[in-house]
Order: sequence, then structure tokens, then C-alpha cells
Amino acid sequence: MWNFGKKMTALVLGGLLVCTLGAGTAAAADFTGLQPEASSLVCDGDPGSDDAFALFLLKQNGQVPDLVLATFGNAPEKQTYANTVLITRALDMKVPVLNGADRPYKGKKLKNWKGGANGDDGLYGISEDWRKKLGLSRDQQQSSGDLEAAKKRLKQLHHITYIATGPLSTLANLLQDPDIRSRIDKVYIMGGNLWEELGNQNAELNFSRDPKAVEQVLKSGLDITLFPLDLTSNQIVDESEIQKLVGYGNYPEFIQLLRGNQAAHAQRGMENAAVIHDIFPVLYLLDPGKFTEEDKKLTVDPATGNLTEAPNGTIVHTVLGVNPRTQWRALERAFQKQ
Repeated sequence: MWNFGKKMTALVLGGLLVCTLGAGTAAAADFTGLQPEASSLVCDGDPGSDDAFALFLLKQNGQVPDLVLATFGNAPEKQTYANTVLITRALDMKVPVLNGADRPYKGKKLKNWKGGANGDDGLYGISEDWRKKLGLSRDQQQSSGDLEAAKKRLKQLHHITYIATGPLSTLANLLQDPDIRSRIDKVYIMGGNLWEELGNQNAELNFSRDPKAVEQVLKSGLDITLFPLDLTSNQIVDESEIQKLVGYGNYPEFIQLLRGNQAAHAQRGMENAAVIHDIFPVLYLLDPGKFTEEDKKLTVDPATGNLTEAPNGTIVHTVLGVNPRTQWRALERAFQKQ
């Protein structure tokens, strides 16, 4: 009986092994023809002249986003949505444009809006003439959608690189949905500063618009790369460079945006040059090897949006250096290209 039982055990184990191997082979065969999920690019901004240039450089480098979201910031959300439709139409970008957040995260909608550094329309007053030139009706620049439409669209995307160049209100709301959170691989954020010199403790505008949203994003566990003012404010486009771009004779509205940006900085007592903060996440996306970065543990003041290094902070890849000609070469190539 012992030998019989031993033989039976061997037969059973052998049968199980064959079944297991067979199932494994079948499973492998089932997955052979599957394609990996494609990566996606989402841009979330508040156009804004420098947001417009971020989209401009993406298009000129063949990187059309899968989705563009328009968040309040440089102007109320209806205007930033209209501006985003305008810019993507001017660039012939075949991309869905949807509404982002119209207010701070868990906050109230801002009232009595006053024009910021980019003017009342967010584009230094050129939006109406630009609209007419493109033959866009005002109805085409209006959206009946809301953040729910953006959520639905995002759930169709995978391996998302998310570029945020405005307040983080939209992203903070989206991250409350675990499904959307799981689809985002990387976040590139233009915002904040780490300056410690006396008198430079004012928070950068994107972060000061919605500090609680910054707090939500930092504690999300996402892989975050930050492009603070410490980097972007030192990268200028001076008068001689603007003149050279004018000489190429292309994209007159983007030249107007550069001129408006230049004038706004000069009026604030800064150098007579354009500063295009929001293009740096795009330049990094195109060629990260041109940049230097450090991992810093950062916390945010939930009242002001000021960033501080702290032992208990979130590890953030903080970009603090770039090849000094990177911006100029990218702009020159973009304006040369028809």
C-alpha cells in the first residue's frame, strides 16, 4: 500500500505540473500580441504669454499633448479657456481643450478680478484681434464642460506626464480620484521659489494663488520635478535676441507676446527683457540632459505658498541649472520653422 500510495502521489503531482506549465504557456501565448500602453502628455496651464510659448515649443518640436486643461490663474477660467482654444487653433494643434479648476482647491471662486502682469485678457490685449484673424467665433471659445469632463478624458490615458504651468488647483482636484492618480507617472511643475535673501520671500504667483493645492500635490507621492523661480527668472530673452526673432518674419502674434512680456518686466523696474517661465518644463521634457537638478525635501506654507526645505518634507527633483543657451536655441529653431 505504501508503494501504491507513493506512485499515486507522483502521478497527481505530475499531472498538476503539466497543467501548471500548460496554463503558463497558454497565458504567455495570450499576451504575446498585446501592445504596451502608450504614454501620454497632459498640459495644464492658465494662458498667459509664457503658457502660450510652452504650447508653441511643444508644437514646433512635434510634441502635441493628448489633452490641454485651462485653469484659472493669469485670468478667470473662462478667459484662460478662450485663450487656450485661441492658441491651439493658431498652432493648428489637433488636441482636446477642456476646463480645469475655476477656483482654488476647496476654496471660493475669486471675485472682482483685476488684470495681472499679462493684462486683462491674459495675452497683453491681443486676444480679440487674434481671434478675428483666425476666424474664431466667441461661441467656439466657450465651453459648457467642467472638471468632470477632464476626469473622464484622463481615465482614457496611461503613463501620463503632467505639465502644470498655472495654479495647481486642477491637479489637486484630480488627485482625489485614485484611478487618475494611478495613471500619472511624472509631474513637471513651474512654480515656487527657494530664495532665502531678505525681501525675496514673496511666494511665486502660481503657488500663492492656491497654497492648499500645492500641499495636496506635494503629499500625493507623485514623482515631481520642480522648476522654481530660482531657475526661470534668470533666463531672459534680451532686446537683441527679440530683434533676431522678429527678423525671421514668422509668428507675429508670438512676437507681440514677447514684446508685451518684455514691456511688463521693464515697467516693474526689471531688466528690459522677456522672461518666459513656463517653457522650462517643456525644454526639460525635450532634453533633460541640458539641466542640473537636486533632490530637496520641501514643505509648503498652506497660507502663503512659500516653500521651505525641511527634514520631514517631500522629496522633489528641483531643477536649479540649465545650459545658458538652451532657451535661445529652442526659440530660434521654433521661429525659423514654418
